[in-house]
Amino acid sequence: MPLSQIDRLVGVLAKGRRHLIGLSLLRILLGVASIMFYVSDYSRREFLWGPNSYDSQSLAARPMGGGLFSLYLLSKSQIWFELVFHAGLLTAILFTIFGGRALTILQAVFIWSIYNRNQDILEGGDNLARILIIFMIFAVTNAYLAPGARRRRERLTARAGTLPIAVHNLSVYLIVFQICVLYFVAGYSKITGTVWQDGVALYYISRDPAFSSSGLWSSLMSQPFLGTAVAYITIIIEIAFPFAVLSRRAIIRKAEIFLIEGMHFGIIAFMGLVCFGTIMLAADFAVLRDEDFLTMRRVALTMFAAAQSRTRWAQAAEPLVLERVS
Repeated sequence: MPLSQIDRLVGVLAKGRRHLIGLSLLRILLGVASIMFYVSDYSRREFLWGPNSYDSQSLAARPMGGGLFSLYLLSKSQIWFELVFHAGLLTAILFTIFGGRALTILQAVFIWSIYNRNQDILEGGDNLARILIIFMIFAVTNAYLAPGARRRRERLTARAGTLPIAVHNLSVYLIVFQICVLYFVAGYSKITGTVWQDGVALYYISRDPAFSSSGLWSSLMSQPFLGTAVAYITIIIEIAFPFAVLSRRAIIRKAEIFLIEGMHFGIIAFMGLVCFGTIMLAADFAVLRDEDFLTMRRVALTMFAAAQSRTRWAQAAEPLVLERVS
C-alpha cells in the first residue's frame, strides 16, 4: 500500500477516541469474571489445575496439552503451580483496578493459561474473552474508572490524530466486529436448529441440571407459549444485534443493549452461568459509544433529581395535611 494511502487511513482511524467508557467497563467486568473463576474453585484448585489433577495422565501423553499453551504445563512442581495460580489471581485483581497495557498482556497470558489447563469446566464465555483480551492490548481500557483516568484522558486529547489513537480505534472496531459476528452467528445457528424453530429449545435446556439453577426456570419454560416466545425473542435479538449497534439512532442501540443485557441477566439468575453471563455483559457494554453512556447518565441524574424533589415536596406538604385534619 502506498505511503499516502497509509497516511490517509491513519488519519481516518485517528479521528476521535472511540468507546472509552465501554472499554473501561469491559476491562472491569472481564477482570471480575476472571476473579470469580479463580475464587469459585479456590479450594479445589489442585484437583482442577494442579500438576496431579484428575486429567494429568491424559495431558502427560500430549506435548504442551495437545499444542495448547499454558504456564501450568511448563513444570510439574507444586510450588510452580501455586506461584502461577496466585500470580494469575493477583494479576486479575490489578487488571480490574488499574488496567494498562502491561497488565492487559499479563492478564491475557494468565487467562489463556488457566483456560487451556482444563477445558472441562469452561462455560463458553472463555472463547470470547480470549479474543477480546488480545484486542484490548492495543486499546486504552483505563480512561475511566481507574486511578489517574482523568489525566489519561487529557493525554489522549493532546495526542488526537496520532498513530496511537488510530491503533486504539482500530482495536475498538475489531472488538465491536467480533461481538457483532458472535451474536449474528449465534442467532443464525438457532434459526437453522429444529428445536429453536419449534420453540422447545429452552424447555430442554431448563431440564438439563447443568443449565438450571432454579426450579422457577424449569416451571416457566414448561409453559408452551412463554417458552416459544422467549426462544423466538432470543433469536430476533441476536440477529438484530449488529444492525442495531451500527445504527445512527442512539435509541435503537440502547434498546438493543437493554434487551440483550436482560437476556444475560436471566442466564446468570436462572441458568447459573455467572462467569459466562458476566463476560457477555462486558461485551455488550463495549459496543456502546461514549455519548450513549453520557446520555443515559444525564437521564438517570434527571430522574434521581426529580425523585428527590417529589420526596421533599411530600415531606413539606405532610405537616400541612396533618394540621388541617386536626
